[in-house]
Amino acid sequence: METKRQKSTMSVPEMGRLLGLKKVESYWLVHKGYFETIQVEGKMRVVRESFERWYAGQVKYRKVTGEEPGIKLKQESLSVREIAEILDISESSTYDLVDREQLPTVLVDCWKRVPKEAFEKWYAGQSRYRTAEDREKDATLEENSLTMPDMARLLDVPRKNVYEILRSDRGKQILQVITVGGKKRILKRSFDIWYAGQTEYLKPEDREKHPGPNTGLHYADCLVGKKQLQNKPPQEKTSSNPDYLTMDEAAHMIGGDRMKLRRWIRKQRFPVIRYSNSLIRIPRKEFEDYIAAAPETEV
Repeated sequence: METKRQKSTMSVPEMGRLLGLKKVESYWLVHKGYFETIQVEGKMRVVRESFERWYAGQVKYRKVTGEEPGIKLKQESLSVREIAEILDISESSTYDLVDREQLPTVLVDCWKRVPKEAFEKWYAGQSRYRTAEDREKDATLEENSLTMPDMARLLDVPRKNVYEILRSDRGKQILQVITVGGKKRILKRSFDIWYAGQTEYLKPEDREKHPGPNTGLHYADCLVGKKQLQNKPPQEKTSSNPDYLTMDEAAHMIGGDRMKLRRWIRKQRFPVIRYSNSLIRIPRKEFEDYIAAAPETEV
């Protein structure tokens, strides 16, 4: 019986030699109560099973030979340094993150550690911080999507127009918005479908090719039947108020150059009245005065 007890235990000096400690520090560990001890033949002995549990749950002390310390601890929690490496941020930023997000921590040998389960739950609920694996996935998503400013530049419109498009019924139905790295983006595939089915917003390079919004055709239809449409006379809309011009009437007065007209409107060369994105009226007198006074290079 005594032999079994001796095999399942070790003396304090044996435990000290295992960890490369001197006598005083060895007994200090014992008196801290980190592991169980029993009396065998009047001498204090350390219960090996209890010692191994303690060893697997700490990282400060290391055996002279044998397995790494903290195996159980590393399986169940992450150090601040490990989180910093996972998220590719500095340790100081990680400490700020832990405090700001109020992540639960455990104190091990005076060092903060975050339970893995808590970290994984927090990570799944946000998109700002990314692992290396997710950054690769994000790069693929970014390649296949547009930011709001990207879409505004493509259509040559202010960014507020993009948000109006996204809030519209058709925009909600077709444009697919995803979040990448904490920022909203529009899938290019859905943008192409939306673009092909409307004529109100055209890329600058497509405006001259398009026969105009009054044909009742979508842009995709215009590309297919462009040759037939080139022979069709433009269908001009007229304003019911003679003091105001439609976009068609104003463009007709400068030789049908709608791109020039839109450029003048963006530069606020004359006042315009916007009833909606597609309904604009231009005061006839101010427009005629501008044409008369504009330098030849403008006209």
